[in-house]
Amino acid sequence: MPRPDPSVLPSRPRCWPRGPAALARWSWRWAFLAGLSLALLLGAGAYAVTRYRLGLDFQQHGCLVGASSVFLIDTFASPEDVVQGDLVAFRARGVGVPFFEGKLFVKHAAGVPGDWVTVTPAHTWINGDGLALAGALQRDPASFARHERVPVDQFWMLGETADSFDSRYWGFLPTTQMMGKVYVLF
Repeated sequence: MPRPDPSVLPSRPRCWPRGPAALARWSWRWAFLAGLSLALLLGAGAYAVTRYRLGLDFQQHGCLVGASSVFLIDTFASPEDVVQGDLVAFRARGVGVPFFEGKLFVKHAAGVPGDWVTVTPAHTWINGDGLALAGALQRDPASFARHERVPVDQFWMLGETADSFDSRYWGFLPTTQMMGKVYVLF
């Protein structure tokens, strides 16, 4: 049977490749795109896992008023990224209470290098109220009194409640103990 003249046939748009060679060419393209997408997704996931940590707070009475119990900790944030009032995660070391050693804390960096901190038995200036835990720690509130400047490479950490165990009781936090900046998720 003779072949029809292609110039006479109505033109059809080619939506999909025809023939085994064209199909093989498209298969390789799709495989390449799928592999590239997977590599990008895994790379972004590996970066996120390296940079961020998830923090969960299961306390019935926390030191952050109205804060949720799920935090995102940016471990790539450096002390230079912290401004007064930022939430900071750190491991407690040398705070004077064995129960808290090594525990993860989240507090506000109420005082940054150069700020003045004044603590009296009645009040704390920078961001906080009094020394509500002095009795529980079996110490005279006057023993915590101080008026000093936050040194370089240290922070003055405070919670938002009067009974928060924070810098009023254990002093300045070395920036080397900082794990990262904290963001409240929900």
